[in-house]
Amino acid sequence: MYKDDKNGKIGFFITILILIFLVIFTNLDQNILGKLSSPFVKISRSAQNGFTNLSNKMKGNEEYFSSLESVKKQYEDLKREYERLESENQKLVVLEAENKTLKEQLNLAENYKEYETIPGYVIQKDFSNYSKVLVINLGSEDGIQTGMTVVAERGLVGYVVSVESNSSKVQTIVDTASVVSGFISNSEKSLVARGLLDTNERIKGTYIDNDVVINEGDSITTSGLGGIYPKNIIIGKVGEIVNTQNKTNRYVYIDVAVDFNNLSNIIVIKNK
Repeated sequence: MYKDDKNGKIGFFITILILIFLVIFTNLDQNILGKLSSPFVKISRSAQNGFTNLSNKMKGNEEYFSSLESVKKQYEDLKREYERLESENQKLVVLEAENKTLKEQLNLAENYKEYETIPGYVIQKDFSNYSKVLVINLGSEDGIQTGMTVVAERGLVGYVVSVESNSSKVQTIVDTASVVSGFISNSEKSLVARGLLDTNERIKGTYIDNDVVINEGDSITTSGLGGIYPKNIIIGKVGEIVNTQNKTNRYVYIDVAVDFNNLSNIIVIKNK
């Protein structure tokens, strides 16, 4: 009985509080209501802004990927264009090299126009202390025979010592087994030039007559003696004179005209 009376009082009190709260709430100023509701509005707006930003980002990603595909396509186009230009450039380099070779061969032929010549080029070099020979791209099918003289733009190279169908071996004047009879410029006096062991830039001139006046820088040309080389082909210039106690033993070093290290184009003089 006591508990029921107590519960009834509590219920009556709670009812009175609810009625008081409703009266107060209905009489509140709208500004106060706005202030009370503002946290909820802020939360709602933040959520809305979040969704809006997410949407914009998704649209931006679509634009980004679209732009990326465009860049990839441009890259592929540029790559193909680069490869095309590179190929064209290689062709131009080859054509330029061929044109240079033809010009050099024409100049060679012009320098030796008094002879019947065959143009060619070096395909192999075998230079050591004891052997300095070349292989050229001309052979019996081109009319090449042993003993034919080989020259370059600047002067004498050597002569053909063996012939295959499409290639030939040339013993150069700087080979140690080579012997060349030459004239000293401004005289009809001769000397004999031989290759040296340790160089392909100089040869040694000996058997110089006692009465011959020889100076550094004098030109040495082929004498035409010996039956191998035609006359008046440039061999080189006197680079050093070595005098001995016996004048008959003096000798000279001749700087050869041809750059054998970089020799490429040659012509072969056909035998008459």
